[in-house]
Amino acid sequence: MNGLNNQVMWDAVESCDEKYDGMFIYAVKSTGICCKPSCKSRTPLKENVSYYPSFSLAIKDGYRPCKRCRPDLLHSNEEDIILSAKHFIEKEYRNSLTLDRLAIEVGVSKFHLQRLFKKSTGLSPLEYATRLRMIEALRLLRDTEKTITEIAHNLGYKGSAHFSSMFRHHFNYTPTTFRKGLNK
Repeated sequence: MNGLNNQVMWDAVESCDEKYDGMFIYAVKSTGICCKPSCKSRTPLKENVSYYPSFSLAIKDGYRPCKRCRPDLLHSNEEDIILSAKHFIEKEYRNSLTLDRLAIEVGVSKFHLQRLFKKSTGLSPLEYATRLRMIEALRLLRDTEKTITEIAHNLGYKGSAHFSSMFRHHFNYTPTTFRKGLNK
């Protein structure tokens, strides 16, 4: 993990060494909490400690962030947070994507992420994902013979009615009308 062995990480935890913040997260089995190496909370027993290369992996294993050191707010560079969020959305927009899942992935609170993302892009993360879906919808309607239902499912919509409603909201016409307009 980042070239660090368990003894080096344990020494960092024991001495609350902040130069290791961002290199790993430690989790305490007895409390169910994960912390930054620099956390000033009481030093846990060594046998109760697990190490993770990222906050999101500790969260996926069921640990919750320490309220004292706030490992969920580890990223200090706002640009990195936005770039990470955009990259994840661009990779996952076809799947069920929630703000909670996105916040865990980029390692900040969902409220902080929402505020930063909106400030940077003018869109919420959900609006950004929807925009990507609509751009892909236009491409699929124009370049493929897939049915509206197939396109809806391909873009992660449960059915064509919701997809058509979203499409109409964004473009002021239905997917069928758009496709017919291309064939004139």
